[in-house]
Amino acid sequence: MLIAVTFFLFSCQKEVGSSNTSNAPTDTSALSKFLKATGITDQQVKNHLDSLITRARNHGWWDLCKVIYPLVGGSENSCKFNLKDPKDANESFRLSFMGDTWTYTSVGINPGASGYGYTYFNPSNQIADQNSVHMSIFSVTDAPGEDDNADIGAFNLSASSGFYLSARTNWPDTSGKPFGYIGDRAFQGQGVNGEGYFLMTKNTSDISFYRDSSVMTSLAATATALPNMDLFLCNQNFSGAAQPYNRGFSQRGLAFVTIGSGISDELEARMYLDISAFVENK
Repeated sequence: MLIAVTFFLFSCQKEVGSSNTSNAPTDTSALSKFLKATGITDQQVKNHLDSLITRARNHGWWDLCKVIYPLVGGSENSCKFNLKDPKDANESFRLSFMGDTWTYTSVGINPGASGYGYTYFNPSNQIADQNSVHMSIFSVTDAPGEDDNADIGAFNLSASSGFYLSARTNWPDTSGKPFGYIGDRAFQGQGVNGEGYFLMTKNTSDISFYRDSSVMTSLAATATALPNMDLFLCNQNFSGAAQPYNRGFSQRGLAFVTIGSGISDELEARMYLDISAFVENK
């Protein structure tokens, strides 16, 4: 077991260290489109993006994502694009940042007191298999947020159907623990710290909720549909209140977001290492 773990960590480190350092990024299909859309010219940022795409493909999670928001470049324009389809269009799930409290840095985005975003991503329409789904965020601040906040998601009150994730919230109690919703199943994580990598996933009969590379909660899943609503960023699109939901602002900075198909336990560990390396190098 020790040999296997050592080999796994070494192989990941080797890929991080062997990222392209030339002036011409190797992944011209995905990277060049993203660079053209965002206007990013910094060579170091280009290299880190190239390394991220290479590792995502080599480790098997690139094709499982419909959306990857690297939130890179330090401007509203550079942070709004979906790496998987970097067109300035709603159907490409380009972000629209709402409110006047947003700030943008080389690390990521921060919504401030009342910022939130439209993703234009409807999980009911965009995810073919409703029983194989995931959502992940890398939060860079430990703000408590409003008492029913979400870092990303939506909840249909009349259908009791949700797809949202909060790294720290006072719902359904006042503990401040992480919380998630997939279909009709709600679940709470462990610990009170809204900073770090959080991933929730459903794989047919099981739901798992992770902090970094550790499982916080596992439970049985049911075959229910996801909400037929667009997901919001740094808030939840909540059908039971006027928008934006005044109790839903997360007020936490984000450095990375993914949405897509179900993720295995082994793959979650790889995603955590790959995404953490990218965020740390920003």
